[in-house]
Amino acid sequence: MAIPMQLGGIRLDDNKFNTVLPISMLVDLTIPGMAFEPKEVAGESFDHLNDRVAELIKARGEIQREFFHRAMKTVRIVDPETGEKRSERRPEAWSPTRKYQNATGDLQRYIEGPFLNTPPLEATLPAFTIYWPEQLEGAQQKDFNAYMGGEFYIYTIDRAKKAMEADGESRLLAIRRALSTNSKLSGTKQEKLRATLVSVDVIHGIPTDAMGQIYADLNGKGVTMTRNETEALNIRDLWTRAAKDIFGGLNVPLVTTGRTATAVAQAEHKHLVIGQAITMIRGLGLGSFSKAVSSASVDDVIKDPKDYDRLVEAGIAWFGHVLDHFDADTLSDGTRDASVFTDKDRVVRAMPVKVALGVMGNPWFEVNMPKQDQHKRFLGEIDWRVGPAWQGIAGKVRRTSDDEFTLAASGAKELGSAAVRALTNPDTVAGRAVRGQKPDSSVDDGADSDAEPAA
Repeated sequence: MAIPMQLGGIRLDDNKFNTVLPISMLVDLTIPGMAFEPKEVAGESFDHLNDRVAELIKARGEIQREFFHRAMKTVRIVDPETGEKRSERRPEAWSPTRKYQNATGDLQRYIEGPFLNTPPLEATLPAFTIYWPEQLEGAQQKDFNAYMGGEFYIYTIDRAKKAMEADGESRLLAIRRALSTNSKLSGTKQEKLRATLVSVDVIHGIPTDAMGQIYADLNGKGVTMTRNETEALNIRDLWTRAAKDIFGGLNVPLVTTGRTATAVAQAEHKHLVIGQAITMIRGLGLGSFSKAVSSASVDDVIKDPKDYDRLVEAGIAWFGHVLDHFDADTLSDGTRDASVFTDKDRVVRAMPVKVALGVMGNPWFEVNMPKQDQHKRFLGEIDWRVGPAWQGIAGKVRRTSDDEFTLAASGAKELGSAAVRALTNPDTVAGRAVRGQKPDSSVDDGADSDAEPAA
């Protein structure tokens, strides 16, 4: 046995205890997940861990998903002796899995950025779970009461027998990369990361198949958050924060779960999905449909706190005009009636039109008074009812058997440019059509151009 170390924790039962460790100690106690991967993709040598890897390889196979996989492909070969042609399945090169891509992408950026740089109340990591197949020996410290329900024990750890990363393998890969010599982190930030305390659940002395079941329960019983739900909670993103502040300032509640404003949400006076609101605010700040639906950085608009305040003020002012135009009354619960955003008889429910409305608000952010007057006038000129004029602008318009019209809304990327042109340029064919005017054949619609009119 190598030089032992002692680890204190709150005992849950004979095979589990909870503890708190600095990240440096957690890294030292565990075998990197990459040590179990093929040597040609590991990126570094783990030969010194070969014996322990051999002991834990079955457990890792029971518990973890791989960082790399190898697909099979069918190839045609010719038997050199008989000349006979036949098909044969052969392995392709190793490819990174989504698990590896996440660990070395978004997760590593989170570790190196928000986790280190933001207040603890805004960034954290869930508890790690590590596993020893061996039973650890622990001694109760009767003269110490942690007042945590269980007794405080000190466990003896054989440093030569490292634990397996049972839950948190991706997080630890991201951490190890952040602490490597190739990391972009400064030495000071690496030291801060090493010293950061994390919660650790230790499981020991149980069979690998039982550990596999625990891992499956940990990772399989939850519900994955949708992109909309993630966006709704991401207060580090200034577009998200601005959307909340703007529509909150207008007393318009947002749908923060799911992808649509369901009947239940509408019954609760929620008619605008947070993801839609964010895109609308991006349009207002950036003044461009193409930038609003792309990955344009908020840094292009908000360079200091005053810019953020100006964006929020502009959003409240413009969308206040929009709601006033559509007679959005204040309801008994204090919220604004924003049902125009889901009204099937009007095109405002279509995402291309929502984004175009956002772009129309850019003069409030840029403080262009003539354009502000012009766009307020446009609100009254445009016929917002679903009709043939909106075909190819808001979506697909169909005539029903009772001579009414229905709209199958399209995505913003497909028709956003057309919607912006129609709303902001009354001299185009589309602009005249949505204003109930007859088309003028002498007018150049600009439909073949990617350029957007100045908002």
